[in-house]
Order: sequence, then structure tokens, then C-alpha cells
Amino acid sequence: MYKLKTKKATFEVYPKGGGQWLGLSLASPADGTVISVVSGHKPPDPFFASGSFLMFPWVNRLEPNPWARTPFYPSTHWLTDGNGIPLHGLYHNLPRELIEEELGEEQSRVSFSFELPKEWEGTNLSKINLIESFQLTDSELKIKYIVKNESDSDFSFALGIHPYFRLGDELTVDDLYLFGSGFYEVKLGDYLLPEKILTEEIRFEEEVKLQGISYDSLYQARLVDGTDSFFGFFSMNRKEKVIIGGGNFYQIYTPGDRKSIAIEPMTSTGNFLHFCRDFSYELRPGQIKTIEFFIRMESF
Repeated sequence: MYKLKTKKATFEVYPKGGGQWLGLSLASPADGTVISVVSGHKPPDPFFASGSFLMFPWVNRLEPNPWARTPFYPSTHWLTDGNGIPLHGLYHNLPRELIEEELGEEQSRVSFSFELPKEWEGTNLSKINLIESFQLTDSELKIKYIVKNESDSDFSFALGIHPYFRLGDELTVDDLYLFGSGFYEVKLGDYLLPEKILTEEIRFEEEVKLQGISYDSLYQARLVDGTDSFFGFFSMNRKEKVIIGGGNFYQIYTPGDRKSIAIEPMTSTGNFLHFCRDFSYELRPGQIKTIEFFIRMESF
């Protein structure tokens, strides 16, 4: 386990365990109270049942999938859903290696590289340099990915994170209210692949109480620059709200036990090579792309 700390905030991550988030506690700007905002991974839960993981080089489902051949498939780094469709990319459970850290009371930062499987050697994916960084202050965690194409061909990708959230000691999410910067819902088909962006109605301009509502839904930010978009949640019992931002698209998911809610900021939709291509990133040889997300606690 690796622990990143400031005077009040704490972020815990398991680098060798696929970069799973174990916890995030931020300080309230209102009175300094420290509140847990992430539902961390709890062994022996299955890897994808809690915590957080990286989705790269695609997010959610991708069909047809250009990586669906050796050396990437089959392997321990491959995952499919109940319909056999590949999902969540290939990096979700790769070990990390610490490469840099700066620790302080006001701000701390750490960066990790990825340990790629030996069977990937010689492939184009082995020539993509990916760095994962976390920057922590008392009331905010910034998550940054730097992608450099060191191959001799173009590289298309999508990237997202899959954290599960809670608010303090709330037993379920039913007392929470979800709100956002305004989104279009993306219609998903029978295999949960995106089919159409529904622009007739704007969703989450006002808060929605989660009680009795279950989500497994995809949304596109309506803002021209999607990286200014955000989702947030709060409880009437507290004077703080938690904001998650940085994505062009967000997947919202409530697990069956309703003890947490997944809010997944992403650069693109699932099936990014075949749907809404305008949001896929394409790096030419030698190009670098930086992608940032954030989790911030604010007071009303």
C-alpha cells in the first residue's frame, strides 16, 4: 500500500495490486472535518466490485476490438462481459512502479509508471509510455495521465477512471443527491454499446435524489469543452458537496448493495473506434497527450 498525505487529507492506493484505490479522505473547507469520499477496494472482494481502476486504451466495451488477438488475448489482463464483449481496457490490473514523489503538508504528489507483461514486448502498445500521477491537497485530489506515443505509427485511444464514491459513514447512497453541469444521455443497445446521443433533453441540471433510483447509464457533457463538465453529490445531513470532473463522458452506476455510486469520467464513449469518433484521441509518433480528472470537496 502507498499512502499520500497532506496535513489533513489522505489518499491510499495499492500500486502492485493494479493501482486500486483503497481510500480517499478530504477536509471540509467549511470546518476542516475530514470525510471519507471514496469506497475503496476491500479484499477479498472481486477486483471490479469496489475501489477504482484505470480504463485504457479503451473505456467500457469495444466491439470489434483490434486488440482481440495474441499477445493480448487471451491473458490475465483481458476481461469480457456476459456477452463476451471486451471491456475496461487492458491496463486495469497492471502493477505500478513509483517513479517520483514530492511530499508536503499543503500539497503532495506522486507518479507511477506501469509494468507491462513480457508477452507485450515488441507490440505497438509496449511503445506507449503512460505515466499516472496523483496530486493531493487538503480538499482535492487531481489525477493526471501523460500518454506519449514512442512507436512509429499512429495510436488511437480512450481513457477513463472507474472510482466508487460514498460520503462519510452513510450506510447507503439513498440519502444522497446527484447533480451535474448538464448532460445528454447516450442510448445504449442490447449489448450496452452506445447507439445514439439523445439531445432532446438535458439531464442533471438540477439535483436528483438517489433513493429508489438505479443507474447504469452513460452521459455526454453538453458543454463545448467537456473537460469543464462535472458530476457532484451531497447529503442534506452535511454542509459539503463532492465534485468529480474532467470528462467528456461519464458513466454512472449504482451497485446492487447501494453502498456506493460509481461516477466514471472518461474522454470518450465505449466503442470509441466505431461510435462518436470525434472524441477519440489519436497520437502521431512522438506526440504527447495529458489528461486530467479531479475530485474536490466544496462547501455550500
